[in-house]
Amino acid sequence: MAPKGTPVYAVADGVANWVSQNQSECCRLQIDHGNGWVTRYIHLNDDRQDENGNYIDYDNQGWGIAPGIVEGTPITKGQLIGWVGDSGNASETVTHLHFELRQYSGSIWNSTPIDPYPYLLIAEHNYVGQFYDDEDSVHQANIDKFYQAGITVGCNPPASNEFCPTRTITRGEMAAFISRALGLTGDAAGGYYSDIGGNLFEGDINRITEAGIGFGCTTDLYCPGQPILREEMAEMLVPAFGYDNPDAIDFFTDDSNSAFQESINKLANHEITLGCNPPDNDMFCPTETLTRAQMASFFVRALGL
Repeated sequence: MAPKGTPVYAVADGVANWVSQNQSECCRLQIDHGNGWVTRYIHLNDDRQDENGNYIDYDNQGWGIAPGIVEGTPITKGQLIGWVGDSGNASETVTHLHFELRQYSGSIWNSTPIDPYPYLLIAEHNYVGQFYDDEDSVHQANIDKFYQAGITVGCNPPASNEFCPTRTITRGEMAAFISRALGLTGDAAGGYYSDIGGNLFEGDINRITEAGIGFGCTTDLYCPGQPILREEMAEMLVPAFGYDNPDAIDFFTDDSNSAFQESINKLANHEITLGCNPPDNDMFCPTETLTRAQMASFFVRALGL
């Protein structure tokens, strides 16, 4: 799925065939990569643009294949070959690229479709920034800064080309982010919680607790897999980065019952949080959960990135 007009690039070297030759057949093409491999790119754009650059949804008025590409044209990896659209039988759907990966022996027209997803995960991508699943996120720039600071490596190792921006962040992940951001290393004493033995984030949880930053969800449990709440995030970031509120300003109207109100106000005093209800931003939403994208922005501000 992608907006109409998004550039489409060839995945590998090859020769173009099965190319639309006129607007009534627009818009699709196939590339023969040799060694029995072909890729197909279907539903390329067939709508023209007006003088303001807006697409007018009239089938067969545009041309979605890059200039100069006809059957027999040599294609190189990464070459622009067309633009995303909704041509053919996709006119009633959202705009997207129908991509196929196929193998053949003998006739190219007797090819077998191969699931392309595993190959796409490990492929080079022409997307903006480090991750391909945050293109529509308002936090994208901060997510990339978060990665460049060495605090996250993505959510799908070993490929690590996804960030999972809309997924809620857990208390365990929060411990890891704080530990990396502060450069906490070495073994901590441990024994703080009874539910983290063997957990992926056990070391990070012990380190931030020993540093006076981390705290449990009960007296002896940390609840590493539980989503962290916005008020809990404030309570951890304040000691981690030493924020204060010397004038005792009360920034929000909805946190008076929060045990962490003081930390919430300290966070707001340093503009690490602006609130949860723009443009008024007079609420903090203390018991709401956080997404990974939101957390990236909090850390970017906290670290002055």
